[in-house]
Amino acid sequence: VSTQSTGGGSWGSWAASSMSTVTKIAGETTKGLSGALETFEASLDLPTPEELAREMKDEKTKEVTKDEVQPTTAKHTDTAPVDEGDKEGYYPGAGLWSGLAALSTTGTQYLNSGLDALEKASNQAYDALNYDVEGPKSKTRVKDSAKGTNLMNVLQEAKLKYEQSERISEETKRTMVYLFDEEQGLSQLEALEMLSRECALKMKSGTTDNSALFLYIETSLELTGADSEIIIEHLGAAVTDCLKNLKLDLPISKLNHCRYEIARQLSETDMTSVDETAKPTKISNAALLDGALKSVAGFSARSVELFKKIAELSLLKTTLEVDLKTQADTVKFLNEVLCCEVENIREQWESKMESKADIDLLFVETSNAVSYLQETLHFFVPVLKWILVKTSM
Repeated sequence: VSTQSTGGGSWGSWAASSMSTVTKIAGETTKGLSGALETFEASLDLPTPEELAREMKDEKTKEVTKDEVQPTTAKHTDTAPVDEGDKEGYYPGAGLWSGLAALSTTGTQYLNSGLDALEKASNQAYDALNYDVEGPKSKTRVKDSAKGTNLMNVLQEAKLKYEQSERISEETKRTMVYLFDEEQGLSQLEALEMLSRECALKMKSGTTDNSALFLYIETSLELTGADSEIIIEHLGAAVTDCLKNLKLDLPISKLNHCRYEIARQLSETDMTSVDETAKPTKISNAALLDGALKSVAGFSARSVELFKKIAELSLLKTTLEVDLKTQADTVKFLNEVLCCEVENIREQWESKMESKADIDLLFVETSNAVSYLQETLHFFVPVLKWILVKTSM
């Protein structure tokens, strides 16, 4: 006759069976972790996950076996065996809670062991990256371009650039390189340079027999080095005439507005006020120099922007509406007009300045601005050549 087992014995058997299943699952999980850390096991002197799993499994199996065997090894009495459920302090399910407690302890030890190994591996990796043959590396290292750019280098460069921008000296702010870039002139010049390079690359795919015309374009847009003296009665009218010769419908409102603002600033620098009863007001030398440099940089930037737009619109045309000689001569003349206007702006500010050092500095920086503007002629050579090739196809 089969008897149905009751009480805590069945719970203990179920816990032992569950313990065996969960131990296998934990062993598989630990096996995955060991695969990720296998490169560090030799240096960390840690037991392998398989050894750790066997040790923990044997230890917990002994504890479960001890709980099950203890009633069997106890002294037998003549009385009938007492049901475990009738023992004082025992209740059904005690075996289950015992098994779950052992399972929790085992899982915790597996997890802690894996995390400890991962932490030690991370520390050793960090130490290895910051240690070389001569010893620990310093915190400030020179960037090795061969290794490429990483996030840390980008952040360090951004922080350094920000710190440097906070400490820009007054001398730096009075250079044409800085002011021209602040007025977006450098970005316009770089855009024109990109157009020039694209045209030069396209030239390789096209052929033309107009070598004589190519030579004319090169010589026309070449800088002679001599100072051109052009008398301009009205800047807007001169620029508009050049655009008409190129047959380009291009507004020059930005250029006119910039010139108007410069004239307004010059009028505000008069040493005497309109009211004769008021005390004369005088602008400091530093304010005069700053105003002069910003005026030169701003007008030069707007002039470069105009040349970039002329190149863009000229490249969009599918037919040659104006012969290349006329285009080259007009571009050269427009460049001379704008360069002369930059010099006129310098002279107007210079007439209000008293410091010899400031006058010399303004002259040098204005020469730099003119060189930026003249550089547009060099970029226009491939542009006009490609227009000729494209319209000849």
